[in-house]
Amino acid sequence: MEMNNTPNQYPSVLTWIKSHRGLPTDGLKWIYDWFSVDRKASYGLAVMRMVSGALILGWLLVNAPVAAKIWGPGSAYMEPYRSVLGYPWPLDILRDASMGLFVTWYVAAILLAVAFMIGWKTRFVTPLLFVFYTAINAQNTPISDGGNYFIRIMLIYLIFADLSKRWSLDSWLTNRKAKKKREREFATILHNLSLCLVVAQLCIVYFEAGMYKVQGALWQEGTAMYYPISSEAYGVFPWLSSLITWNAWVVVLITYMTVIIQIAFPFMLFNKLSRRIALVLVLGMHLGIAVVMGLPFFSGIMASADAVLVSSTSWLTVQAWLAGCWRKVFGGRRPMPEQIQTGETKQDELETAKIPVSA
Repeated sequence: MEMNNTPNQYPSVLTWIKSHRGLPTDGLKWIYDWFSVDRKASYGLAVMRMVSGALILGWLLVNAPVAAKIWGPGSAYMEPYRSVLGYPWPLDILRDASMGLFVTWYVAAILLAVAFMIGWKTRFVTPLLFVFYTAINAQNTPISDGGNYFIRIMLIYLIFADLSKRWSLDSWLTNRKAKKKREREFATILHNLSLCLVVAQLCIVYFEAGMYKVQGALWQEGTAMYYPISSEAYGVFPWLSSLITWNAWVVVLITYMTVIIQIAFPFMLFNKLSRRIALVLVLGMHLGIAVVMGLPFFSGIMASADAVLVSSTSWLTVQAWLAGCWRKVFGGRRPMPEQIQTGETKQDELETAKIPVSA
């Protein structure tokens, strides 16, 4: 009887393991390089810094006339509620503050918001802004909305990020002095870790909100969005609310699309095309919330965090377009930024090919 010495044509698990012995090592090296080689999404984080800083500044300025009554000495009626929450020091520093201390604290928060927005000494300003802004909100948390809570969480993450690398006063001063900023490896790792935490928080918020909605009967029936749009509390433009709710199919479409976008958002980030679609749909959702429901602060804060998912190439395109508009309106030719001329941003443009967090 002739023996068949032909090797097995079907690969076994053992064969696959032997042929991929270096996979764990290569994977760990890729992770280490991704976190330590360069600082990702520097333009997206700059946009997040500017937009969220402008919104915090606007929030503080708009509420300045009534701040003492809502968060200052006039909020003493909230003391039992604050005792239950138990904010630790220094976030409870305004609980028994005098009018003078509160006004000084509030003005300091405004100045910190300005410094944060323009990108001045963000390594020091960001933690201070978190403390000053959170201490004010801690005085009367029931009137806060999702935007207040979300930006406080984001500020914790952003403490470890390099927010002034692009489009900031710090970077402008560095370029003016012709100095090259040294990037330490440990700081780069913290920056990229902060970026991952921002994206992870975004995904958790969207996914959790979508899963919570889908359990409700009104969301399952497709009528849930009718009620907030039609209510007096959220209906800023009655004529617009009536136009949207006039057709039942429009209400059903908005209701279902809201749930689908939020649940699918984390999974759509793993593909370049679906990521762009997700960002456009989420931006449209936030614009609708801002205009139709009158919640611009909440929508703006959420949209500012979405900016980190937009590629550096896209932000540079926006910059070039704005520069062109400036030249058309005010005349003259402004030189392109040095980093574009020298190709310094080539690494930033390739970020999207690595992982979804820097789309």
